[in-house]
Amino acid sequence: MVDAVSTLSNIQNQNTTSSATLAENFETFLTLLTAQLQNQDPLEPVDSTEFTNQLVQFAGVEQQIQTNQNIADLISITASSTAAGLASYLGKSIEIDSLSADLGADGITWQYDMPEGIDEARLAIQSSDGQIVWSEDIGETAGKSTYDWSGEALSGDDLTSGNYSLIIQAVDGQGETQNVPVRVLSRVTGVDLSNGSTSLSTPNGVFDFNQILRLTAES
Repeated sequence: MVDAVSTLSNIQNQNTTSSATLAENFETFLTLLTAQLQNQDPLEPVDSTEFTNQLVQFAGVEQQIQTNQNIADLISITASSTAAGLASYLGKSIEIDSLSADLGADGITWQYDMPEGIDEARLAIQSSDGQIVWSEDIGETAGKSTYDWSGEALSGDDLTSGNYSLIIQAVDGQGETQNVPVRVLSRVTGVDLSNGSTSLSTPNGVFDFNQILRLTAES
């Protein structure tokens, strides 16, 4: 998906810089032109062709900047439409391409997809500083399963905040470690366009729209 908000921001920045540069260069050009006309030899006047060519070039650049501005206006309209469209996500559950999430008031829910032929599987929940705060054995049944964590720690404490990742170690019948895809499940509480990109707010953090794999169901 092309992020209209990010593209709009880039074009607007380019237009501002280009317009300022053009205005400065055009002012310098007019100053030099005036000086040349005032100091030219009346018997051998300066050829006006070069002046004309430069004026045409300036006009072309100005037209290009205006075209870019028109594109920016169009993208702005598109961004507004995108935000309106994303409003339909509010209150619905989403599957997020992320191992990590913030611990909200209702904990964190992950979804994982256990492959076939697993003999042993164990999960670990890791804090942002690399500490294992919780671990336990889980079932080896193949297919999708969810895991809810309320913040309980191995120390016996109940954690209330922080960013945590779910890691699953699964070993098959040949003793080989197999990859287990993990996703975060959460609920959309807002649409965020304030940081130059399109993001969705959830009780478990703010995620880029490109991380959203699917809309699963209404909350």
